[in-house]
Amino acid sequence: MTSGEPGWVVLGAGGHARSVVDVLERAGHTVVAVSGAAPAGEPWHVDVLADDRAAFELVAAQGLHAVVAIGANPARARLVRELVARGLSVPPVVAATATVSPRSLLGAGSVVLEHAHVGPASRLGDAVVVNTAAVVEHDCIVGAGTHVAPGAVLLGAATVGEGTLVGSGARVLPGVTVGAGATVGAGAVVTAHVADGETVVGVPAATRPTGGTA
Repeated sequence: MTSGEPGWVVLGAGGHARSVVDVLERAGHTVVAVSGAAPAGEPWHVDVLADDRAAFELVAAQGLHAVVAIGANPARARLVRELVARGLSVPPVVAATATVSPRSLLGAGSVVLEHAHVGPASRLGDAVVVNTAAVVEHDCIVGAGTHVAPGAVLLGAATVGEGTLVGSGARVLPGVTVGAGATVGAGAVVTAHVADGETVVGVPAATRPTGGTA
């Protein structure tokens, strides 16, 4: 860690938090604590705070950076909004192996994980996750609280609304819009507009039949 640089508190203690902590530590940052119920398995090597309230208090008291590492889009977006509203530090997190154009814009609390790419003139809202090996190409717009899952690709000038899940390995073709709160199933190829709240699956992507699975 660079001398004098604040440490980090990670809100969340599950699998996604493990990935975010790993990214921070690989970049030479110090993770002071995580918060929440830790899953069974390998114990944490940093302090585990009881809950998110305790994390807020620690960040405020010690002037630390915070990142929300919770997979659920609504909860992650809500916590980032609250941190920002309180004037706390919620900078983007970018893995050392990721590539992010200096001509792109990353919102507060956004996370770009290992081997992901964010191209020039793209804009990510607050609390966006661009997961491992995902690609957000040039001129894309990604709404706040959206998750671009591992290996998913948003091609040039695609737009994704707030709180949407673009599933693992999915493709959104150039210029296509996916609405807010939508779900794009794993491996789907989106060739046409997806409405707000709609779930699409398949190649080409189509609305999921009643009783189907994403």
